[in-house]
Amino acid sequence: MLFFRTILAVLLFFAVVIPAKSQVVGFRLGLNSGLFINELGDSDVPHPDAFDYTSALSSEKFTPQPTIGVEGEILFQISPMSHFGVELDYSKLKGYNDVPPFYNYYLTPYFEQFQDFEQFKEHFQSEPVAFNTTLFNVAVNWKYFFFKTSPLKPFVKLTGVVSFVGTDYTYKNHPFGTKMTGGYDPETNIAWDGFVEIEPESDVLYSRGTSNSEQEKYPAFHLGGGIGFDYKISEHWSLQVDGTATVINTDIINGVPNFTYLQEDGQDILRHNKRPSLTFQLSVGLVYYIEVLGQSGKGGQGKIDPHRPFFRKK
Repeated sequence: MLFFRTILAVLLFFAVVIPAKSQVVGFRLGLNSGLFINELGDSDVPHPDAFDYTSALSSEKFTPQPTIGVEGEILFQISPMSHFGVELDYSKLKGYNDVPPFYNYYLTPYFEQFQDFEQFKEHFQSEPVAFNTTLFNVAVNWKYFFFKTSPLKPFVKLTGVVSFVGTDYTYKNHPFGTKMTGGYDPETNIAWDGFVEIEPESDVLYSRGTSNSEQEKYPAFHLGGGIGFDYKISEHWSLQVDGTATVINTDIINGVPNFTYLQEDGQDILRHNKRPSLTFQLSVGLVYYIEVLGQSGKGGQGKIDPHRPFFRKK
């Protein structure tokens, strides 16, 4: 519901931004690929039990995996060398960790909604894990271009984004284990050992905003900036490529909620540690420029500047 209210706000914004006079407007459609870099802020203090269960060879670093998303943007000229854009995009972030630590999250009641803790602790705590995160983004962008007369124009970019985050944190591969069993025959006084194969009922270790969870997507805000270039193909068409780094105010981009250990009044406490996440996104798209008639109904009094983006030349 919040997502649709945000879309409505963007549409109302269009009605305000488009001026009474005719204006050159650009429509960009592109593909993107996202990358989770790291979490910022204070690291989690491990619970003593989590510390004991963690291997000395473990690492919190995830190896990124390639992803593809889509995006669309409407662009409005605000000066001869800069423009403003409103963007909707769908992006994905994926990664895996073959030697994960024993996170504090595993000691919380939230984890027991997804896994049998005792079985996990005894048999599957060292299994490789993976995350698959999706973001539906509504972004406001500002770009400033250099070298107006050149067909290749580098630019800098600032962006503010409202994002709706869904994530699945799972085993990388469905694990199997063995559990020792045994028996004893009092008549023959013989005891024996045996083994049975066991496996978890589900691969999901944490989930929000996906088909594996009843919770809605998590709304988050992020800010960032980047660089790119615009290459003129023809009078109406341009190729735009940019890379953008953003900081998102949520700790579930890598799938794992953060909890830090502390003691209060002699009690052990695990408190949610909402660390922001640093991400990077590469975007490639085509832009088509047209002249839109204003509310006065008058237009066609100029043409697109051959040195755009994108300035009407009278």
